[in-house]
Amino acid sequence: MACLLHGLGILKTISHRTLGRVVLLVALTAVAVLAWHYAPQDSSGLGLLGTLTALALSIGLGWMADLGRWSGRAILPLQMVIDVLAVVLVATFAGQKTSNVILLGVAGTLAEFGLWHYFQRIQGFEDSEQKSRRRVQKALWEMRNIIDNIRSGLLTIDTGGVVVRVNPACCRILEMEESDLIGCRLEDVCRGGMEQMVDVILPVARGEAPVDRGEALIKRMGRELPLGLNVNHVTAPGGRIIGAICIFTDLTREKEMTARVRENDRLAAIGELAASIAHEIRNPLASIRGSVEMLADDLDLEGDHAALMTLILKESSRVNTIINDFLAYSRMRPTNRRRFRAREFGDEISLQIRQHVAAKNGRVNLHCDVQPEDMELVADPGQLTQLTLNLVINACEAMHYQGDLGLNLRLLAAGTSQELVITDDGPGIDEDIRQDMFTPFATNKEGGTGLGLAIVQRIAAAHGGRVRAEDRPGGGTVFRVRWPVVHVPELGQDGPRATDRPSAEAAEPEQAEALLV
Repeated sequence: MACLLHGLGILKTISHRTLGRVVLLVALTAVAVLAWHYAPQDSSGLGLLGTLTALALSIGLGWMADLGRWSGRAILPLQMVIDVLAVVLVATFAGQKTSNVILLGVAGTLAEFGLWHYFQRIQGFEDSEQKSRRRVQKALWEMRNIIDNIRSGLLTIDTGGVVVRVNPACCRILEMEESDLIGCRLEDVCRGGMEQMVDVILPVARGEAPVDRGEALIKRMGRELPLGLNVNHVTAPGGRIIGAICIFTDLTREKEMTARVRENDRLAAIGELAASIAHEIRNPLASIRGSVEMLADDLDLEGDHAALMTLILKESSRVNTIINDFLAYSRMRPTNRRRFRAREFGDEISLQIRQHVAAKNGRVNLHCDVQPEDMELVADPGQLTQLTLNLVINACEAMHYQGDLGLNLRLLAAGTSQELVITDDGPGIDEDIRQDMFTPFATNKEGGTGLGLAIVQRIAAAHGGRVRAEDRPGGGTVFRVRWPVVHVPELGQDGPRATDRPSAEAAEPEQAEALLV
């Protein structure tokens, strides 16, 4: 019986998993049956109860230690006492000599705990090894995930120049498959346009100094591709260089942006110079025109002389218009947003348009619509008037001042943006000018300066918005100007007046003369 009990204890030491605990419960049942069979009839109940209680306590303590709830060393003395008590109870109620049983119980318990300690150490080593393996696998997975998802290309080679690893961004930038790179010599895969890349990477792999912010120009599929490279050593644990790692990016957009900024700076300088020249030309031109007008009034010219005088006045007027348009475009004043009623704005604009059409002896049916009726516009009144008149006059000229013209003001996106829509039933947008219609000085209109739509776009951009032109179903053109609503003080006594906005025929010099283009 004592041997059976200690065998049960040995089973307890390896019962770390569900299967081991099932085996332990089966063995515990066998002990109970044997105790019931060998115990005297008058005390079998008490013996069985004591034995099972001791065994249950011993097994419970072992399981708590296995689960990490209690320290194995802390419960070792208590578990030894309980195991010895279990042996004594079994032997006593089975009629064995107590002194011999106690010695056997102590020896068996010590052997049991020696095995328990041995198995615990083995289990600890196994658990530590599994945890280390899981940590390594997790670290490798995270590193691979990072490498695969960075937007920069990554390429590693050994000291012989053989490609060891690449990431998807490297394959995308170089326009090559991973199978065409891994295991191949870098010199071989970079032939035919990528030799500069080899000249930067290979020396580092062979021990030369790392490269920081290097550049290489490669050719792929008939186009040049500028690359920015950072190359560093790959070292073994002892510090020995075993290769190189290169991280590179496509600098095409950065180069284009740099070139665009330089071009903008150059154009800005030229624009400032041209604006100064135009301003200086305008004053003597006004004197020349005034003098010619006085001569035309005093002289009685006929035939070719009269035609030449008319031509001088006409062309001087056109030159003056070009200069004023250019100054309006290059020296646009800062935007001063205000809140004003859309219906009043629409009525005033409609009146100016009708007067302009009448002066041209045209027949234009104007339809002005404001939705909602009580909408308040948030914009610079003068600039919005200039923008609207430029679009309307362009539309009238496209229709030769004959047809239907629509002017609509709308509140969009739950009140977060506003839109001005100008529609006409003219011939539509000429395909030759569609792509460049908002570019300064681009025009196919006789006598036009090419600055009207450029001014419209600049005003829209100053309001944080944009302008879009599209063909109208059934013929004609639609211009949409949309801009966001920003917070400004509520409409009050200091709101804009009609005099705040230029008219189509007369307004501030820097604005009015830029309208009729």
